[in-house]
Amino acid sequence: FHVSNHCAPSDVRWAAQPRPNLAMNGDVGAVIFSVECAKTLPGESIYVVGSHEALGAWETAKAVPLATNAATFPVWQSDKVTLPLGQKVEFKYAIWSGSSAAGAKWESFTGNRSVEAAGSVLTVSAAWDNSATTTTTSSGEGEKVPEPAGLIKEDGTLNRTMSGCRIFQAEMEAITESLETRDPMRRNFSQTLLNLAVVEPEEPESAQPAAGAAAGGAQVVMQAPMDDENQDVLDVPEAPLTRGVALNHIASFSALTEMAVPEVKTAARKQRKGAQYEPFNLSVPVVIVTSEIAPYSKSGGLGLVAASYSYEFARNGHRTMAISPKYKHFDGIQYIGETRVRACGQDQLVKYWHLYKDFGDGKGCDYIFVDHPSIERGGGLYNDDNGREYHDNLLRFTLLSAAAMEAPLRLSPGGYPYGDKVVFLANDWQAGLVPLYLCHKYRRHNVYSQARCMYVIHNLGYQGQYHGVEACEAFGIEHGAAGDLVFGNCINLTKGALICADRVLTVSPNYAHEIQTREGGFALEDYVRGKAHGLRLSGILNGIDDVWNPDTDNKIFKNFNADDFVEGKRANKAHLQQTLGLTQDPNVCLVGFVGRLTWQKGVDVIAEMISWLMDDTGNGVTGRAQLIMMGNGEEQYANSLRWAETTYRGRACGYVGFDPTVEHQMMAGCDLFLMPSRYEPCGLPQMYSQQYGTLPVVHATGGLVDSVVDVSVGLEKATGFMIPYMSVDRAKEVLYKAMDLFHNKPKDFQQMQHNAMMTDFYWPQAMDQYEQNIDYTLYDPPCQR
Repeated sequence: FHVSNHCAPSDVRWAAQPRPNLAMNGDVGAVIFSVECAKTLPGESIYVVGSHEALGAWETAKAVPLATNAATFPVWQSDKVTLPLGQKVEFKYAIWSGSSAAGAKWESFTGNRSVEAAGSVLTVSAAWDNSATTTTTSSGEGEKVPEPAGLIKEDGTLNRTMSGCRIFQAEMEAITESLETRDPMRRNFSQTLLNLAVVEPEEPESAQPAAGAAAGGAQVVMQAPMDDENQDVLDVPEAPLTRGVALNHIASFSALTEMAVPEVKTAARKQRKGAQYEPFNLSVPVVIVTSEIAPYSKSGGLGLVAASYSYEFARNGHRTMAISPKYKHFDGIQYIGETRVRACGQDQLVKYWHLYKDFGDGKGCDYIFVDHPSIERGGGLYNDDNGREYHDNLLRFTLLSAAAMEAPLRLSPGGYPYGDKVVFLANDWQAGLVPLYLCHKYRRHNVYSQARCMYVIHNLGYQGQYHGVEACEAFGIEHGAAGDLVFGNCINLTKGALICADRVLTVSPNYAHEIQTREGGFALEDYVRGKAHGLRLSGILNGIDDVWNPDTDNKIFKNFNADDFVEGKRANKAHLQQTLGLTQDPNVCLVGFVGRLTWQKGVDVIAEMISWLMDDTGNGVTGRAQLIMMGNGEEQYANSLRWAETTYRGRACGYVGFDPTVEHQMMAGCDLFLMPSRYEPCGLPQMYSQQYGTLPVVHATGGLVDSVVDVSVGLEKATGFMIPYMSVDRAKEVLYKAMDLFHNKPKDFQQMQHNAMMTDFYWPQAMDQYEQNIDYTLYDPPCQR
């Protein structure tokens, strides 16, 4: 069997599959595959596939991935692969971009390479498209094979090391290590804005919680990516107070984004392409289950996305219910019913409150708020004023899921119930019990037999893990269902949801690929792959709200569109420079950043580029720039912003804090938008910026890969610039390329700006894919356990 560049199957799925775990004994040997290839584009990876089952047995779905890093590129290398001694194994390399539609790009020579394992560790090296190979051997005793994604320390910066779209092993290991020392009561939710660099000069003293302090003996355990807290603090002048709006209990700036009212949405959509997919199941109601929903409750992007779900499904024609906790008494809500549910070992009385919101044309959403004494608190949604997770969050969100399952059956908003043929849309781990209850409790009693549940992963780093919980007693389930929740010595609500959901969705196609890897799966990658192999995993890029429209935006100085953007952006640039105290100069390249000041967002990389960006070294590019950085988070990064503004007066603005109006004005006035995130399931700012003709400079990860077309694709399609792997030098290289285009090829730069403004990231396009997935889910058989 000879693999060629003409024989790759059209439906290649490059999820790493379980392989034979052969013991190292006298009958087998270890082989490391290495290939030199500089032909990969951002987001692409190299795989080896061969005749032995350890190399996939010519099944591309079981191919072995190779990795590279900043120090070794363009050389790609695999982990040790166990092969039988004395047996010739044929193999070949292929490049894959992450898109099954694009297919794989195989080496073009005729025939295959071959290797024969030896008693020692064998490294077989080759060059792409060259059939010749060389081999080297080592004893392997006491030898550590280089990790495919090593951690490099370079000028104080942690560098990303694998190419393409993956979350790399070294970074995830560093994140995991930082978790081990984190306060146990700060591990289920992002704390980057909740307890760092807020207006108050000092964090109040508070007692450490007793070990295991949780409802029913439950103790919160490690589960979320953490930010590096061991950076050196710059020596800066006395810091001013944080600027902008209050950030108490805000985990993401997305929570502060305003949304357009229905009338504005309707008007805006008349000017754009509408839905292209005709759904087959609009008569089936949609029930959204979420721990937050704007404008009633929001701490991050989930609240914003859930609010969009409630509007978009209703406008499409579904009868729509959105269920969330009643964190306080909201204006206009009315009591509609109550029931008893089992939670944390006890029967609990929950009450339902209702509000109907009319979106026009007889369409609207029933908002249902679940009420229980444990839900309403004086602090944030999930954490107290000191940033510690509430000890009884497991109880609170068990109540949410249990009450949500009863609501369509028991409540009659508008005079009649929703019934038991509905589609549940359960969001993140707080609603992770919804698919488990549906699968193990209701279907077994012939209730919800026609219903389906789609589980949406917004960030797999947060999973809902709790120690000390006896699942059968806590959730009123049988031992089989409890097995779906148990994960090591704790329960994991996300694991249960992944197993029991009828379909799993993520917030971008590339993120759906990343979470199938060991590096991005946070120990749940096998369960994600299981859904993928059953064709029950999809990634849908989040949409953006209609408020992000330069033609109608009332927060910017001058409105503009794709026809007059050159003059419009020039006017907004001058106004932004004047507003933020920068020298008014239309000829400098104005670079912006908005985001949390954390290692995850790549702020350390930006900080190390500031002097390089500001200093004129005679190349005609650096030194001809201005920088605006707005954000809040870790104090060392906040100090970097203050240092930049103090050192480069009139050329740099370090806005420590956040103001939604300034964010809109930056999108309209900046030329480039920096987003070097190390980890970004979807990301919204890179989509906002493109609508305003501000070209994004992003790291090739998560949804950034799906939403930005790199300049290497060609000027006729390009909308931004992509950093293939994270390092200060590579970020400088890509940013230099972008600024050079701005200064020396303005027509090409403007072509890219026009391309960016013609993109359509608004919700109607995303909803086409949600409707398709609803149809697939209803036509597929339900998950049976």
